[in-house]
Amino acid sequence: MKTKKQISAVLATTLLFSLGSGNLVFAAETEDNVVSTKYGLVQGVNSTDPDYADVVEFRGIPYAAPPVGDLRWKAPQDPESWDGIKVCDTYQKMPMQDLQAENNEPYTQDFYYGEIPEMSEDCLYLNVTTTEENLTSGEKKPVFVWFHGGGLNKCYTNEPEANGEAYAMNGIVVVSVEQRLGAFGYLSLPQLSEEQGQSGNYGLMDQIKALEWIYENIENFGGDPENISIGGQSGGTSKSMAMAASPECDTPISKMVLQSGLKWADTFQSQEDAEARGLAYLSDLGIDQDISLEELRQMDVEDLFDTTSSNWSGKMVQDDLYVVYPSIAEATLDGAYDDIAILAGTNIGEGTAPAVTNAEEFYAYYKEILGDLYDKYDFENLVQVTDTTAATIARQLGSYGLGMNGSRSVMVNRIFGKLLDERTGGTSTVYTYLFTHITPESITDIGTKRSAATCWAWHSSELWYTFNSLRDGTPPVRQWTEYDYQLAEETNTYWANFMKTGNPNGEGLVEWPESDSSMGYIKLGDGTCGFSGDLSTLEQLMEEFTAQYFGFPSAS
Repeated sequence: MKTKKQISAVLATTLLFSLGSGNLVFAAETEDNVVSTKYGLVQGVNSTDPDYADVVEFRGIPYAAPPVGDLRWKAPQDPESWDGIKVCDTYQKMPMQDLQAENNEPYTQDFYYGEIPEMSEDCLYLNVTTTEENLTSGEKKPVFVWFHGGGLNKCYTNEPEANGEAYAMNGIVVVSVEQRLGAFGYLSLPQLSEEQGQSGNYGLMDQIKALEWIYENIENFGGDPENISIGGQSGGTSKSMAMAASPECDTPISKMVLQSGLKWADTFQSQEDAEARGLAYLSDLGIDQDISLEELRQMDVEDLFDTTSSNWSGKMVQDDLYVVYPSIAEATLDGAYDDIAILAGTNIGEGTAPAVTNAEEFYAYYKEILGDLYDKYDFENLVQVTDTTAATIARQLGSYGLGMNGSRSVMVNRIFGKLLDERTGGTSTVYTYLFTHITPESITDIGTKRSAATCWAWHSSELWYTFNSLRDGTPPVRQWTEYDYQLAEETNTYWANFMKTGNPNGEGLVEWPESDSSMGYIKLGDGTCGFSGDLSTLEQLMEEFTAQYFGFPSAS
């Protein structure tokens, strides 16, 4: 790692050379917060929050060449080197997408209350959040590489809830990565397959390219390239699990953080199906399916952009190179995640549940989905509801283990931990959580889509706490309480501890049991508590149902 004196000398030489060559990229007033990368010098900016004054963020560092023109729908290429100092004080444009922020509550007012960034096909940039001390101490801090949610077709890196400042102050170097989305990241066509041998997965290629950049450069930002955790929320977990299982990903990954949650049930489309979908997308655009790639790459980006098409949304493709498994389950059973420590979980407000309004409907629904298990476990006596409580208890069951969405059921995570424990003879590491705290509502939220009664702990609401990004006035619609601040600090500490050692536990924190043969987990929220040991009868039912429904191997 270069010291500030070394950087200063490089700076002086570079400026002289650049002034003589006419290639000066940016003029920096001082050498403060200047870091050397493989492609040139970059300068970060300090946080404007006085509580995080030591935090330095490098915004919009190019990790690949712009994927435009002849590079549209191709594997990412190295960025061009630059002379002088690139001042990285501005986030770059978000990938091509329709964010659908209007009237999309609670997200509109919680995450997208500010100005939405412009979008561009030129989007292959990353942001690094570290501290001044990290830049000068020579120590190597754990690295967390964050992939945002939004499936594979929307959202962006610098959303306010994913502010990495608290992680940086907690000893983590955070990197958030932008990648191609939707049809620009995952389009397959026969023309592309003929040119490349396969097509699609360009967004996944971007992720792998970014991780290579991080491995090569992160030490100069104070990070440890041998201690990299990757992760995300919702779509970010899909990105992370696919990348960790890809034979093309050579960068060592030690840990994964998977919020909303494990993607055990995720499958990948075949190349044939992907190409058919791509051709249908061209038809939706009014483009001849036999159009040449040269013509497609010369078209204006707006003429290729239609998020109203049912064929727009991104979906990864099983090929012979980047995605070699038909599903995450197959990757798991083949050992793709045996050596990666995993922290994963879900929120109690995002599990699937039936729209029952009374006890009769409640029991009729579960009799249908449970089949023989209904009588085996005497469900009507095991779970007793009234007309008043039926809807609430059904919703709770959806998150605890009787839901149909595998990434939003805590029981899927617990069984996954047990499975890996058995597969590896006890050497795997899995920690599971259920986040239960409800974000505070205002009186104007009552009776709306934003109400606590409607949202509970809603999909992605835990991000304010795992990043400890809630601030006074952020977002304007939330009136955080002292307990919110306390829970956010504790949750962020659990996550940071895990990134450091593979174990979230630490002094002053409630013990978080491992999800091994005991299927332990922690409930994070009001009354944080760890659970381990013998399963209750209801948990036994949930385990058996979940294993059958999602195709887990028979319990040993």
